[in-house]
Amino acid sequence: MLDRQFRVWGYGVAHSRLLMHARADTADPEYLNVLFEDVRAVKLRSSYQPLILASASNPVRNDILAFAAIPERHRHRFLSLTLSTEPEARFVLCARATVLAVDTTKDHTPLRPWPDGARVIHALRHEGRVS
Repeated sequence: MLDRQFRVWGYGVAHSRLLMHARADTADPEYLNVLFEDVRAVKLRSSYQPLILASASNPVRNDILAFAAIPERHRHRFLSLTLSTEPEARFVLCARATVLAVDTTKDHTPLRPWPDGARVIHALRHEGRVS
């Protein structure tokens, strides 16, 4: 759980990347980015507070994979992440998700998905194997 207000900051279809961003504040001088890569399907709100990234349970995961029309032989490559505890699932289907922190006192460049000096807080990738 990331207890900050995150907004959808950018989505690039050509690069299959989704960026969610939480601004720094007086209590925390770091801004946070969540970068989703190789995105295949999304269902989102414009903002979340807090942002909860959780692996979808099997029935929900199967529904997400079917919605995205991912062939069975490739399903092991993707994360099915739910983003909240709401009854109606919001999700991202992607190959990787990385949570990054950037100290705003050291970074004065425009916001980029993975700026110089970013610190990886957490990285997720699907651990499934082909049987």
